[in-house]
Amino acid sequence: METKHLALLLPIGVFLYLIFTQKPKLETHPSTGKEKYYLKFNKDEIFKNLLGTEGHFRNIKEKGVDTEGFLNCAVKHLADAEGHLDEAISHSLVAETAEKSEKFRQLRNKTRDFRHNLQAGKVSAERGIEEIREIRNEFEAFNPEYDISKCIACTIDVTVKKDGKVLGLGGLDGAA
Repeated sequence: METKHLALLLPIGVFLYLIFTQKPKLETHPSTGKEKYYLKFNKDEIFKNLLGTEGHFRNIKEKGVDTEGFLNCAVKHLADAEGHLDEAISHSLVAETAEKSEKFRQLRNKTRDFRHNLQAGKVSAERGIEEIREIRNEFEAFNPEYDISKCIACTIDVTVKKDGKVLGLGGLDGAA
């Protein structure tokens, strides 16, 4: 009977030996696509939050006063963009280049400074629109796939006429 018990323990012992002595093979190389996938996700979120922030500043400028809480939303969009910029720093270091990672770091710092100034009440609606557009333009400069000036859907030539008078794009005299 003792031999039977030893025979049963042997496979268990070999299994435990293999588990504790073998190092797991974890792939972290960009060829897995994981880092590129998350970087793309971060870029999409950064882009959406920068546009969202700009929209809230535009609403304040049009209304003259923030009675709707647009600045609160702008702070939230900036904080979210900042978080995705944090992640993009490390993902781009693996999936792209150290230079691109540094650009994300600089943009994260600029976004953070802007958010802090906004929270301290140091940013007017007019200056807010200008500054968020500067940040977005900087993002688009090193991520050309997000450059809305090159967006095919955004550059469709549309002329609107009313009573024979050319009004421009969407009746806004070409204003975007």
